[in-house]
Amino acid sequence: EGLSEGRQIPQLAPKQLRQLVPEVTTPPPGVETRLKVGFFSGCSQEFLYAESGAHLVNFLASQGCEVHFPRAQGCCGTPVVTSGDFELGRELADQNVDAFRDFDIVISGCASCSSMLKEYEHVLADNAGRRERYEAFKGKVRNVTELLFGDLEIDTSKLKVRPEYRGKKVTWHDPCHLVRYQQTREEPRRILREAEGLEYVEMPGADKCCGMAGTLTIFYYDLSKKIGDVKANGIDASGADVVVTECPGCIMQLRDTVVRNGLQQPVVHILDLFE
Repeated sequence: EGLSEGRQIPQLAPKQLRQLVPEVTTPPPGVETRLKVGFFSGCSQEFLYAESGAHLVNFLASQGCEVHFPRAQGCCGTPVVTSGDFELGRELADQNVDAFRDFDIVISGCASCSSMLKEYEHVLADNAGRRERYEAFKGKVRNVTELLFGDLEIDTSKLKVRPEYRGKKVTWHDPCHLVRYQQTREEPRRILREAEGLEYVEMPGADKCCGMAGTLTIFYYDLSKKIGDVKANGIDASGADVVVTECPGCIMQLRDTVVRNGLQQPVVHILDLFE
């Protein structure tokens, strides 16, 4: 039932993300290279929201990042670990740690992925060697807003809002893996408040789960819809024109929720707001 007819499910992207962006994306002419970063795509931005992933890469380049996209990376491991397959989880973790061994910063545009990458040490380390490698890897991982405010120290007033979003009223949904696991709350709100051309409004229950919750939305879709309906009430009450978040899983769930509840707001990744 979780994948039944009538549900808003994204189609596979016509081209995978690795077909849209090169292994190395350098800053455009006139922009100084400030950081060398490894980009972790995650399955959703690789296979479903590839254009959004490509925009994220190009946005980071515009901010002075030399963005490397190692082809040897794989799934972060969240689906298999939450299903109880820790052995495969370790194989994926080892693969990813090795793929990003040459980078001091690993950036992900998916809150669930960045959370899992930081959890390798806690969840999967079964010996001293893995514990040491996973601990070092954890220190490299950033979610989008951690990178923007921490490593890049961006001036939010200089962010250029895409024409289709200029003058729009936007609201923020807190992904559970961002606000609870990574304690990232104020940074995305600051971006939305300070970027010229946007009006930020807080939705009621912004930090409440959207109902995605990994496989919950597949195996317990009725419960997932009930949780989503509460979120829809918050979106409607906010009066926002656009719903913004930083998790492709939440985007998938929220888009389904918006349509089911007869709302019109587009749901987008936070970096998709900007040129």
